[in-house]
Amino acid sequence: MPALKRIHPAGHALAWLLLALLALACAGQGETAMPLARVEIGGHTVLAEVPLSQEQRMRGLGGRQSLEPGRGMLFLFTPGSPQYMCMRDMNFPLDFIWLDHGRVSQISARVPAAGATLTLRADRPVQMVLEVPAGWSQAKGVRPGQKVRISAAGAELPPELARMLNQEGGHETK
Repeated sequence: MPALKRIHPAGHALAWLLLALLALACAGQGETAMPLARVEIGGHTVLAEVPLSQEQRMRGLGGRQSLEPGRGMLFLFTPGSPQYMCMRDMNFPLDFIWLDHGRVSQISARVPAAGATLTLRADRPVQMVLEVPAGWSQAKGVRPGQKVRISAAGAELPPELARMLNQEGGHETK
């Protein structure tokens, strides 16, 4: 079992800044609308919804019948929060791509739609998890250690956030 890695304070700040950016991108939209993030891994892009409210996080992709190709959901872990996921009300299997400091930390592939009884947790602390349709990771050649680029879809990143992502080493901005 790998040793637990302590999350760098800058990583916590990054998660909070990204959350604030996405909340601003969501402002003015309906309460159920979620901001979108563009997540690039290994030359492949996922347009991911980002749940901000506790209700959105609890619902996640539950209740949906499928996920369109090229789409996903990106969950941000706030500092000190539990870092686990479950398949509550899921109707289809998923891949979970665990992200930390701008890199793929690990992949939980082809997780079945087993309901709230199945709980997933990364081997070590992470900042985010990207949910994509089952098999996407293998089909696209995603592997641990790959760099990840995250940007707000349809909006420029504020200069402060862009600097923070670049300082983290691994996140890149356009």
